[in-house]
Amino acid sequence: MKVRVTVPASVGNTGSALDALGTALELRNEVVADTDCPGELSLKGEGKELLQKGQPNLVQEAMRRFEQATGKKVPPHGLTLVNHIPFGRGLGSSAAALVGGLLAADALTGAGLSRMQLLQLAVPMEGHPDNAAPAIYGGAVLAVENEGRVGGPMTVVPLRIPSGWKAALFIPEFVVVSTREARSLLPREVPLADAVHNHSRSALLVAAIALERPELLRVAMQDRLHQPHRRKLFPPMESLIEAALSGGAWGACLAGAGPSILAIASEPKAQGAAQAMKDAAHGQKVPGRALVLDFAPAGARVEPLT
Repeated sequence: MKVRVTVPASVGNTGSALDALGTALELRNEVVADTDCPGELSLKGEGKELLQKGQPNLVQEAMRRFEQATGKKVPPHGLTLVNHIPFGRGLGSSAAALVGGLLAADALTGAGLSRMQLLQLAVPMEGHPDNAAPAIYGGAVLAVENEGRVGGPMTVVPLRIPSGWKAALFIPEFVVVSTREARSLLPREVPLADAVHNHSRSALLVAAIALERPELLRVAMQDRLHQPHRRKLFPPMESLIEAALSGGAWGACLAGAGPSILAIASEPKAQGAAQAMKDAAHGQKVPGRALVLDFAPAGARVEPLT
């Protein structure tokens, strides 16, 4: 048996919706599992050197977690991992690996878990739902942990991103810190004014997407809960966001924990917004690349291979 799983990149937080709303991008990692070549492991693309040096292989960890949770034994198999999502840049590489491993295990065992069941397995490993949910469902996804605890019951609301919206990205060449280290910078308590600032804007963000009102994004993507604290890790953040807005984007933010920057723009303006960020980064001697991507309407996909 041979299957291929493709999983989109994702941007958590999407500005104001910290740990709650993420968006899927049409940049996919591939996991090919083949029971005809047990024990083989082939690594290609982004992060290959890190994995070869002993970085945890999250695909394999997810497959082991699947076995523990379901009681179903994954048959011996080989893996080919083709990574297109950069590691450690705020684009959901870890969520893509975990979801890829879970779906590969599900396909090889024939368990047939639902998307919600897969998400409930992924979130405790990932730590929060805003990358795993769009990786599984596609589009934009609002994921709320009903009891406020990781691994508990969740409400998931998939949202269709309007056609014509594009993701303009600036992706630095370097990793600043791990997501866990970036999270350690966040305060345990915040002023009431900051909480009101964010919850009003996260509601506005959902409205902007659901009602196809891109002019709302400039305000909707503003944040006071995490970006100001993570700025010390990547000081050019604010200037790159301003460059994207000046370059024609509707809204812009730090991608997840960073250091990449996401801007949302119309198709005619997206390339200009991406180039404006790259020019601003170049002026501050920050190496990186500009990229324009479609938002991914579909999440992770499984296909049998002959």
